[in-house]
Amino acid sequence: MGQRYRDSTAVVPDGTPEPAYLRDPELYYQATTWPGARLPHVWLEHRGARKSTLDLCGHGRFTLLTGIGGEAWIEAARTVAQHYGIALEGLSIGPDGSDAMDIYADWFRISEIAEEGCILVRPDHHIAWRSAGMVGDATAALSGVMGKILGRG
Repeated sequence: MGQRYRDSTAVVPDGTPEPAYLRDPELYYQATTWPGARLPHVWLEHRGARKSTLDLCGHGRFTLLTGIGGEAWIEAARTVAQHYGIALEGLSIGPDGSDAMDIYADWFRISEIAEEGCILVRPDHHIAWRSAGMVGDATAALSGVMGKILGRG
């Protein structure tokens, strides 16, 4: 569960240092959204049902998670998916009105990004990349990241 990919072409670093383990990593899982880490489990409400973040991601596709200020990331995900011909779904997590409601505010506490930031999750539930906040051109940023991950720079 605590496996972190450090040197992988399928992970794009975000410039932050790898978080230090607070407990023995062989015995305890430490949740983080640092690129290369496994997506943390958090309970959310999606389409009227209680679901884990792990249920919303994977399933043979990339998923881009953002907050209530990340509409530009959702649009960027649509554009980039079409450009590369891949399955890439954008979902907002936050209060009522988001794609998935953060019913216990656990995602807010564990995501390590601002509401307008994003986390790109690979089909295997590992974090491919994240942006702490909004950037000037979300589509260009996401397209560049996907190009690196897919080897289509």
